[in-house]
Amino acid sequence: MSMMSAAQTRTDEKNYIFDPKKFNLWLAIIGSAMLFAALTSAYIVRRAEGNWNAFLIPQQFIYSTVIVILSSITMQWAYFAAKRDEIIQLKVALFSTLILGVGFGISQFMGYKVLVDNNLFFSGDDVASSFFYAITGFHFLHLFGGWIALIRATHKAFKLEIHKKSMRTITMAATYWHFMGLLWIYLYLFLFLNR
Repeated sequence: MSMMSAAQTRTDEKNYIFDPKKFNLWLAIIGSAMLFAALTSAYIVRRAEGNWNAFLIPQQFIYSTVIVILSSITMQWAYFAAKRDEIIQLKVALFSTLILGVGFGISQFMGYKVLVDNNLFFSGDDVASSFFYAITGFHFLHLFGGWIALIRATHKAFKLEIHKKSMRTITMAATYWHFMGLLWIYLYLFLFLNR
C-alpha cells in the first residue's frame, strides 16, 4: 500500500458517521441491559408465584455499592484529566479506578461467602437465593469486561497514548464502567426492595 493510500485510509477511518468500536460497545450495552431487564422481570414473576424465601442481603453488597460509586467518580476524574492533558492525574485516577474495581470484586466474594455461611446457595430448593446468585453473578461476569477496559486504558495512559487528541480508549472505558456502575446500583436497589 502506498503512503498516499495509507494516509487516505486513516482519513477515511475518521470520517465514519459512527465510530465502529463505539457502536459495538453500545450494542453490547443495549444487549446487557436487555438481559438484566429479562432477569429482573423473571424475578418479579417467580416471586409472585409464592414459595419465596426472603433473606437479608449481606452488608458486603452495600460496601460494593459505595465502592462502585467511588470508582465511577475516579473514572470521571480520569476522563476529565485526559481532556485537559493532565497525564499524572490521568494515571492516578485510572489506577485508583482499577484498585476500586478489584475492591468491588472482593466485596462481592465476601458477600457470597456470607450467603454460603447462612446456607443460602444456588440451588433448585431455594429460588430466591438462586435468583440473587444469577442476577449478581451475571453482573460479576460483565465486570471482567470492565477490568479489561481499565487495564488497557491504564496501560495506554502510562505509555502516554491517552491525551486530549486521543480520547477513544478512555471514552469507551468510561462509558462501559459508568454503565456497569449504574447497572449495579439498579440491581442492588431492585433486589433490596423486592425481597
